[in-house]
Amino acid sequence: MIENYKGWDIKLNWSENKFFKIQTNNMDTCSKGKKWVGVDLKGHIIYGSSLKEIRHIIDYPKLHNK
Repeated sequence: MIENYKGWDIKLNWSENKFFKIQTNNMDTCSKGKKWVGVDLKGHIIYGSSLKEIRHIIDYPKLHNK
């Protein structure tokens, strides 16, 4: 874990082997957008390309709803 931000555990996702196996085919395109991962206590997961982006998603979730 890199930090806990407003109840979300944020860490660098590239260190996980599972992520590497999933992204081997599209490493250049997919991994940049999912470099960081945030998980809250309820198990919700968010991905971002930077720590700043993860914090922004947590602070302004309505701007990032899909």
